[in-house]
Amino acid sequence: MNRKQRRAALKQQKPAAASSAPPPVAGSNIDRLFAEALWHQGHGNLGEAGKVFKQLLTAAPEHAEAWNNFGIVLRAQGKAVEAAAAFQQSLALHPQLLDDFGGIANLLISLNPTLGAAMKRAEAAWPIRLPPKELFGPSGIAAVTGDKLLHWVLRSTTVRNIELEWLLTALRQTLLQAAAVDAPAPADEGLLDLASALASQCFINEYAFAQTPDETETAGRLRDAIVAAAQSNSPIAPLGLLAVAMYYPLHALSAAPALLERRWAAPVADVVTQQIREPWQERELRASVPRLTAIDDEVSLLVQRQYEENPYPRWVYAAAGKQDVTIDEYLQLRFPASGFHPLNKNGDLDILVAGCGTGRHPIEVAQLFKDTRVLAVDLSLTSLCYAIRKTPRALAGRIEYAQADILKLASVGRTFDMVEAGGVLHHMADPLDAWRTLLSVLRPGGFMRLGFYSELARRDVASARTFIAERGYRPSDEDIRRCRQDLLASPLKGIARSGDFFSISDCRDLLFHVQEHRLTLPQINSFIGEHGLKFIGFVFGPQAHMHYRERFAAAGWSMQDLARWHAFETEHPDTFAGMYQFWLQKN
Repeated sequence: MNRKQRRAALKQQKPAAASSAPPPVAGSNIDRLFAEALWHQGHGNLGEAGKVFKQLLTAAPEHAEAWNNFGIVLRAQGKAVEAAAAFQQSLALHPQLLDDFGGIANLLISLNPTLGAAMKRAEAAWPIRLPPKELFGPSGIAAVTGDKLLHWVLRSTTVRNIELEWLLTALRQTLLQAAAVDAPAPADEGLLDLASALASQCFINEYAFAQTPDETETAGRLRDAIVAAAQSNSPIAPLGLLAVAMYYPLHALSAAPALLERRWAAPVADVVTQQIREPWQERELRASVPRLTAIDDEVSLLVQRQYEENPYPRWVYAAAGKQDVTIDEYLQLRFPASGFHPLNKNGDLDILVAGCGTGRHPIEVAQLFKDTRVLAVDLSLTSLCYAIRKTPRALAGRIEYAQADILKLASVGRTFDMVEAGGVLHHMADPLDAWRTLLSVLRPGGFMRLGFYSELARRDVASARTFIAERGYRPSDEDIRRCRQDLLASPLKGIARSGDFFSISDCRDLLFHVQEHRLTLPQINSFIGEHGLKFIGFVFGPQAHMHYRERFAAAGWSMQDLARWHAFETEHPDTFAGMYQFWLQKN
């Protein structure tokens, strides 16, 4: 879905043959205006299309698709700044598109080609950090200080493109050097905006960017100077504080309370809120989180410690919107030939999200299904407090967060219509035993969505874990930063294709996890048969699902035949690179 929509957004349609007028469209006035705008856009009448899009968006400012198409029209007219603003509106309303960062990078480059050229130069020079004039040409750093869409993206999601990461790493060093001089000139507004966005990005990715020893030393001296100035109530240069925030989380500074008391310009105030005020809010929530079970299993304690240190995943925006369907409608749409038994509940749905992490998934589940009540549990209080803070007020009454060990959920005395455990059970001592526990709290006829690592698809990850073990990297921030760069310089650099490579917590989860099992389809098939479960189907993107459906139909294969799927995966071992994700029903 994301890839298809983003590719469509980046493709300028060719003008069609002239036609007298758009055809009539039934429906609301908004539907009519959207169809009219698309007609003009498709026929190359860009000026008229822009006028209709403006009219539509005045009446319906939350129409994400209209903002996206308006951006395409503006870009085709050479109005890059206005186009960037329209695309930003579209992404803010439909933030799940940020998950396809390849499409986001292409969009940024299409609006600012100088950025793309600089990314290539940064990659060619790495690990040397080029100065702005060598990266951007005569315009220097001004090529990106006014790029509002780039700044918004940096504040909104983890950068998952190594060329852009290396460019930003070079820019960070430039800004640090500018902030570290004895008498810095007042920074202009664009430079502060860029520094603020970059500080936010570094906090989001937990300071995953590579650091040279000189950088670390310079940043440390600047940090100490900022702390001393805050404690003595001396002036602090805004660029200096932002430069420190690019290397250290401000809440970890001893002067954090004093920094919070000061009044700052908006670019600095945003970072102070992100890096001090919000982490403190999460810390204050810890005492209020219910504890449903004890946590004393040896592996559970190790996993808990990892996620207390590195809550996963760190995110800014959850998917927006409310689909408001029943679970029967949802599954029928996606698996029309599966033959599952309808639950026949028009609402009042009890859902367990087991291993909810930092809360993005239970929020999206609560928005998807009609009249849901969600219990979201996790081992990590740090993750749960992040989830509680990020949960929209409108959903807070429908999502109950609690600390619990999946292994002991049967003792809680609650059952559910649906259980979700995506990417969780393979981090437990015995994934199949944990699966049995979840089945025990699923009501008869209830549905389960699970995700397991594939033994075949994780070959590169297994090789990277061997690489890590042989070289003795530890799961510390410093070692993870160093390991990332060493992997990129090795034959295993393809590991960077994983979106989980680009932040400290994601990379630790991907490559340094204290407990990882990888399963095979025969193992999963055997468990399903032993427990009398009905396999409904795998979760793929729409295009991939269509491709496999066509492939299997030609061979006479059922989409629910796991033995055939195993044969197919053996021939195409990257089929389940994103895990085995599938739906089941309990008889």
